[in-house]
Amino acid sequence: MDWFIHHAKRIARISAGVVLLIAGLVLTVPGVPGPGLVVVFIGLSILAVDFVWAHRLKKKIQDTARSAVGKVRGKKEP
Repeated sequence: MDWFIHHAKRIARISAGVVLLIAGLVLTVPGVPGPGLVVVFIGLSILAVDFVWAHRLKKKIQDTARSAVGKVRGKKEP
């Protein structure tokens, strides 16, 4: 029974991550109101629990965002 519950939770987690990722991509289209990039990031965060590719992409987005914020604030990159 534990096997079934474990896999049911995994399927639900992956499905939720994919739905949020797709919804975020739709929200990034010009003319569609909503926080598209935030929803994409949340979807990747959920998928990163099960997939290495999602974890790497999430980490790359975080590093890029930190770099951009640092440039806007006038700080030098480490």
